[in-house]
Amino acid sequence: GLASDGLARADDDDVLAWLHARAGLLPAALADDLERIGELTDDRGAQALLLAAGDQGLDARRLGGDPLEVAVAAFLDHREVFERALGRRAASRMRGTVEFVGRSAVPATFRATDLPTLEAELGAQFEERARSAHCRVTAGRDGPRVVFTIARGGLVRCDEALEDDQRLLTEPGGPTYLAERAVRYRPQRRDLVVYDTTTGTLRVQAPDAPTVQSYRRAFGRLLHGNADWFGDGPVVSLEPLVTRGVAIEAPTPGLKQVRVVGIVVRYDAADGGTLALEADEIWPFLAARLHGGLEEGEVVEATFRVWRVTNPRPALVRVRAPNRIEYGRVAEDLFRPWLEARGFLARDTVRLAG
Repeated sequence: GLASDGLARADDDDVLAWLHARAGLLPAALADDLERIGELTDDRGAQALLLAAGDQGLDARRLGGDPLEVAVAAFLDHREVFERALGRRAASRMRGTVEFVGRSAVPATFRATDLPTLEAELGAQFEERARSAHCRVTAGRDGPRVVFTIARGGLVRCDEALEDDQRLLTEPGGPTYLAERAVRYRPQRRDLVVYDTTTGTLRVQAPDAPTVQSYRRAFGRLLHGNADWFGDGPVVSLEPLVTRGVAIEAPTPGLKQVRVVGIVVRYDAADGGTLALEADEIWPFLAARLHGGLEEGEVVEATFRVWRVTNPRPALVRVRAPNRIEYGRVAEDLFRPWLEARGFLARDTVRLAG
């Protein structure tokens, strides 16, 4: 099809522009495949393909001369290499995760034909939370790990936009005006769930605790036929610090002020290294994480200074993923609604003793 349009020898940018212009006309399955191929066309994706090909005794350099050509060739002719590379690429971006230990380390028992049922289950839960019922799940492998990518809708956004309109152009030499309009759209999120068959652990990367809870139960059913396979205790996520930014400090009734005063970041270093940040260091670091400047490390602990309406003295609350909150001198029934409203704590979890 591409060759007939004279695109076989075109630059990558021309191909991408051609695909973008036809985005609404592409079947969903084809769009998914193109997105997955695109995941392996940057430097890290190319490195993942090189390593995956080596694992299979294949010289990736024989597949083509540039990353896009190699990725397409692997997809068409060496699917096992492609899936392994895709899984490795996804796993390398796992940050801001919550980890759950299963009841035992046993192989996952699921088939590709089970994924539509999983999509319907998750889609219904997203729709209940105004995220839309849209949900697509793809599975790949990275050695003993099964890597699931969940594409879903986010909350509707409305942004002011400028749009080119030839009717608004003035005479040559005069000013050019663009049409102003409000654009409403639903961003697409991509969450990751990784199951390690060696250790029996499930790692979830999602923006808030309710979504983490949905994945924990849904993948327990998918992999082991038991929603509580990965536990049924409280679920805490610190990812809202990254996804929502300083806006999470807005108080709820009964609280006068909430401030993030400390975080702990854990790295996958051999020595299990951590980094503690305080005060003015926190938000610049989290902003860099949000915009992709920091791929490594995940926030595993946060400390909040809380001022109650009825007491001028602040109290400290410490939150640790995946399941511990130390309330200190703040009553749980006062601060728990704040944690739930900001997405740190799933609403249907049991209460935690501080």
